[in-house]
Amino acid sequence: MRTARLFTMTANAAGEAALAFFLARGVRVDVRDVGKDEEASLELFNLAGRRAVPTVVIDERGFLGFAENREEIESLLREPR
Repeated sequence: MRTARLFTMTANAAGEAALAFFLARGVRVDVRDVGKDEEASLELFNLAGRRAVPTVVIDERGFLGFAENREEIESLLREPR
């Protein structure tokens, strides 16, 4: 089973949509709230060069934003590991 790291913040609608998307597909999700967790915020900055939420990381591949990357994320999830 794949795991997605989801960098988001409380009440971020796009982050909530991403979480629902992954849970509906049986993907484990490691949610990291960059608004409450300084370590997560620093990790996101090191990955993306900024604090952009939501950011999704699957198999060490990062996606800034969910809606605009949904097709590519779906395709990646269909690929065999």
